[in-house]
Amino acid sequence: MVAAVSDNSRDGREPTRRPLSLADLLSGSSLLSAHSAHITLADWRRAVGDRLAQKTHPERVSDGVLTVRVPSSTWAQELSLLSEVVLQRLAAAGHRLQKLRFHVAGSAAPVEPPLTVVRRAALPAALADSIARIQDPELRAAIADAASLNLARKPR
Repeated sequence: MVAAVSDNSRDGREPTRRPLSLADLLSGSSLLSAHSAHITLADWRRAVGDRLAQKTHPERVSDGVLTVRVPSSTWAQELSLLSEVVLQRLAAAGHRLQKLRFHVAGSAAPVEPPLTVVRRAALPAALADSIARIQDPELRAAIADAASLNLARKPR
């Protein structure tokens, strides 16, 4: 956006025009729009779910198109079938996008987090009998699970 410096030029020439501000000058810049549309990994995970987020990664945004790194064409196909839902979820998170584009790069996929092994211990008979008397099935299962995890942590 530009504005005239003056409507009355002293020497009779047309008014000089200059940009109002740096923000006005850069408002149409693709760099600014890409920066403001940065997709965080948390937003991406909420948009596509854990399974797809482990295998895919948002790379860049340009002119309303989000380029997503996928490990294979199969993953690109699966994600393309969900693209409307993904775009709606990203829009709900404040990202203005029109389209998803896929970049197959199998070796550059994010490293999956290491598998966590959770140990559980068998409940002693007396404790199992006490827990079995709890009426609410959800509460009974939660207490049994917590007790099993806790007993597995304690040295014997």
